Amino acid sequence: MATEGIVTAVDGSTVKIEARSLCLHGDTPGAADLARRVRDELTAAGVRIGSFA
Repeated sequence: MATEGIVTAVDGSTVKIEARSLCLHGDTPGAADLARRVRDELTAAGVRIGSFA
């Protein structure tokens, strides 16, 4: 999604997207650790991380 601009739908089809943000829910067990891991992986893939402000 972040690097190729393509996601796979539940029916197996592919959809082109231009993702500008990512939402992680804080009530998910382990959310803080998940957020750190996602940030680390996105940064390693060369995705720019920034704030909305």
